Amino acid sequence: MSKTSSHIERTGDVIYCGHLKRKGLFFGIYQACFCELTPNGLFVKKSKSSQKCDAFIEITTDTRIDIFENEKIPRFIVSNGGKDDICLSGENPEEVMTWVVALRSCTFKNYPKLTMDDFDIISVIGRGYYGKVMLCKRKDTGELYAIKTIHKNRLVSNNKVYTVLSERNILVKSHHPFIVELKYAFQTDTKFYLVLEYVPGGELFTHVREAKKLTFDEARLYIAEIALAIDYLHSIGIVYRDLKTENILLASDGHIKLTDFGLSKDISFLETTTTFCGTIEYIAPEIIRREQYTYMVDWWSLGVLSYELIYGATPFFNRNRARLFQAITMQEVRFPTNATPDQIDFISKLLTKDPKKRSTFQDLKDHDFWGGLNFDDILSKKISPKFKPNVSNPENVSNFDSEFTQEPAADSVASPVVGNANFPGFSYTAIPVEDGQKTVDLPEAIPNIQ
Repeated sequence: MSKTSSHIERTGDVIYCGHLKRKGLFFGIYQACFCELTPNGLFVKKSKSSQKCDAFIEITTDTRIDIFENEKIPRFIVSNGGKDDICLSGENPEEVMTWVVALRSCTFKNYPKLTMDDFDIISVIGRGYYGKVMLCKRKDTGELYAIKTIHKNRLVSNNKVYTVLSERNILVKSHHPFIVELKYAFQTDTKFYLVLEYVPGGELFTHVREAKKLTFDEARLYIAEIALAIDYLHSIGIVYRDLKTENILLASDGHIKLTDFGLSKDISFLETTTTFCGTIEYIAPEIIRREQYTYMVDWWSLGVLSYELIYGATPFFNRNRARLFQAITMQEVRFPTNATPDQIDFISKLLTKDPKKRSTFQDLKDHDFWGGLNFDDILSKKISPKFKPNVSNPENVSNFDSEFTQEPAADSVASPVVGNANFPGFSYTAIPVEDGQKTVDLPEAIPNIQ
């Protein structure tokens, strides 16, 4: 219930507070205000020193907190389904996301917080410089998860903390059949933990390597599923930036799941970005030229990936980094003699050097390359992949690289972080409800913004 009153009693400590702008009820003009979030609701005042409450909205399990997508001014709305919804704007996307995290944390009460003590570790299934991925079983339910552990000290030392926070926020935001799902997130003083949906079929990279060569129909279905996932990410303001076969997992039914969002970026409020990142064989020319870039970098990467899945090699390759970059920015794509006209035209439209002339998935949905594939059927998984990984025993990790699975199955000790090691608002629990998946941000000690 929303109210406008100066006599509403606060219960409990202030969870979060700070300066925002509130949309006026009559003329729609945004005016400066001071907001205080407590366990019983959100209070809005004209200023921090004001004793009068201009607006109040009770926070319940039915309260919706939604971000307005693809707008220049970052805004969000707090609603209980009535006419007195509160629409607020912040200075930047990060401020808005912090408020959304804090508000959502109050919509769910008394949900248990998890730690690694709640899981049995079965095997290591992946590793990177900042941490590893482990197959784990939740002790009380027997459910299997892939838990990604990230060393805080290494992130802080390399000024990369934003990557795990970005990955967590993007996964909370993403709900798609071809994107891996975040189930929980928690942290200790030394590590971040992302508890992900377990995808038992291993990497597409491994399947392609072992199969030597995919049939065209097999490759085309993978390309279609990947394109749908990328197109969805763009629709919610995310540029992926790290498309490669190592970041595509195979589910037990053979369908793909996009994973590893450490390099992804939410540009829904910005539309462009300039950060140099990605795996070098898949990097778009505009990134190499250090120009501002947009979602179009992902369509270039899809072109590279399509070429690789169909022909068994990437279109540009050189062990010398400088020469590889020169080839990507200047060389035309060369196709093998067995390439069909439809394949050449489709891939060439994705591998256009000028991002303004490059085609997107929406541009190419009716291309003859697809051979009349129905994308609604693909999205609903009515078209079955030819290859289905062997997962008769879900705890068998033979689909993952033995380089990782032979490691000791343990959560290693990590070096401490100098200074404050707690990052507020990181904890998360996804609770399924009848009309889909409702995201839940569990409360943490979120500092007040004065």
